[in-house]
Amino acid sequence: MYTNLNAAIQALYIILAFNLVCVVIIYAIKVRSIRRRKLNDRFQIKFKDYLTYVQANLDGGEPLRVPPWTMNPVEREAMQEKLNDMMEIFSGEQRHKLAQLCVDLGLVQHHMERLSSRSYPVKLDAAYHLGCMRVKEAVPVLLDMLKVHPLNSSLFVVARAVAKCSRSQQELGAMVQTLLQHNKKCYELIVDMIADSDVDAGSLYAGYVSRQDPAYVRIGLIGLNVYTDPAAASAVYRLMDSKHEDIQFKAVDLYLKSSRLLPRNVVSKLLSHPNLGIRRLTIEALADIKSTAYIELMKTSLSDADQRIVYASAKGLLHLGEAGMVALCESAAAVQGMERGQFMQQLIDDEIKHLSMQLHNWDKLMQYNTLMYTYDKVFNRSKRIYRVV
Repeated sequence: MYTNLNAAIQALYIILAFNLVCVVIIYAIKVRSIRRRKLNDRFQIKFKDYLTYVQANLDGGEPLRVPPWTMNPVEREAMQEKLNDMMEIFSGEQRHKLAQLCVDLGLVQHHMERLSSRSYPVKLDAAYHLGCMRVKEAVPVLLDMLKVHPLNSSLFVVARAVAKCSRSQQELGAMVQTLLQHNKKCYELIVDMIADSDVDAGSLYAGYVSRQDPAYVRIGLIGLNVYTDPAAASAVYRLMDSKHEDIQFKAVDLYLKSSRLLPRNVVSKLLSHPNLGIRRLTIEALADIKSTAYIELMKTSLSDADQRIVYASAKGLLHLGEAGMVALCESAAAVQGMERGQFMQQLIDDEIKHLSMQLHNWDKLMQYNTLMYTYDKVFNRSKRIYRVV
């Protein structure tokens, strides 16, 4: 019994001691936080005029001058954070002037030295700040750090720093290669990091879509998504028959966005594609082009087995003027009394109702009258009153 009591008392002492240590640690953290906040507030007051000077002279021809006093470590850290924020906002010559100020303040040298630290958190923090300052000299060291980096989320902190500091497609390509060797399949994130670079990556992405490795192809397709030009369309044309469904879908999406003149044989092939998403993308692209040359092709999609394709085709035809409306109404009349015909007729009725509530708009009024006339003519309805101005 005494043994159990002694054990209980010892356990209680251990718990109390542990709680006491926790309280001391929490109190120390709180005191440190309060102290840093006070120092930061003091920094804001002390450096207010200087920061105003920096912002006012970003567009000037002269380089920015350093503060006329020496900063302590806390002030230097606060200044670093302020300059980081400004460099994320500005670009071009303004960012270049801020980066040069970081050099003159000794911030670049400070963080370059920290990259050699034995402490991993210190090296990671240095990599982050060097990326914010776009220090091109840091790229080789950061790439070496990336190659041996543990496979955790902070890997992308270093990778983004490499992208920001890079001055060539070769350096960006080395970053991408290292991430793929780490088996990181975050393709959208990789493209997002490349977008932070000052390097035009258009030709880099175009080269990627020509590779055999599906990982590079995926990165290339995601990256080319912002380059809507005929060159991008021709680069991805062969990928529309890829054996990888996601690559095939992205290639079709990019092809449709990048080309304003779609060959009829390609459109016909895509409208009969077994993938529902690809058929829908094609219909939406044709509707956006708003060319009556594709009316017959869109009309064939009204016979699609999936109701979502029928809906998309009908909505597209309704926005192609009188010719599109005639094609839709004739298709609906041809299957009148059937479920498909009722569905298309309901879509027409809904559009008429929708337009009738916007008759104050001239374009909507014209669409309303055209659709009403076409609808009554095709379905042999009695003459109705049309709205006029």
